[in-house]
Amino acid sequence: MADITELQLRRDKLLEKLESLQSRVSYGDKSVQYDLTQVQSALDILDREIARSSDKRIIRHLRVRSRKDL
Repeated sequence: MADITELQLRRDKLLEKLESLQSRVSYGDKSVQYDLTQVQSALDILDREIARSSDKRIIRHLRVRSRKDL
């Protein structure tokens, strides 16, 4: 398993690539749409690995509200 600094370097490189990517490219009358969700999911995985390696938990909150009208 990689250490925190290596994971952070991977995340920084991936973030740089994401910033330089284009979701749509056109040339003449042809156009291509790219799906960038794979890059975002890779960033999420790296964030979870960094949090797990640094013993920090990812905190998620779920607020449930209900009301019963009679």
